[in-house]
Amino acid sequence: MIDEIDQQILRHLSADGRASHRELGKAVGLSPNAAGARMARLIDQGVITGVHAAIDPAALGRPLEVTIDIWLEQRPNDDTFLELAVRDDRIVETIHITGPVDYRVLAHVASPEDLDNLLATMRREGAVNQTDSRIVMRRLPTA
Repeated sequence: MIDEIDQQILRHLSADGRASHRELGKAVGLSPNAAGARMARLIDQGVITGVHAAIDPAALGRPLEVTIDIWLEQRPNDDTFLELAVRDDRIVETIHITGPVDYRVLAHVASPEDLDNLLATMRREGAVNQTDSRIVMRRLPTA
């Protein structure tokens, strides 16, 4: 069972994955050892699956974030598209979804021209028949 303190720990770690046990304990009203034990239990239970660095894509020269809906040429081409998605470092997330769209992709690109190049690469090398892309204007904070 995940209680309110566990939920507070998870919210704190979501905001700062590098928080020490001392910082976690202070944030949730526990000793550092108790906070560390709860964190270890959450890891053992598979609730916390990893700690990741948040990287600013603009600092890497890719300030435009885009979502791209993908329609493949035909079903047997999933592997062709997925190989491209893994190979092209502009693509940061690939989601297989229900509905008429085969995949939804999140990508970071340098410019509109770079986006055009990515879309052309998908059609040429990824067995993509059709795309529908949108530039992310801003991300809103979540609870």
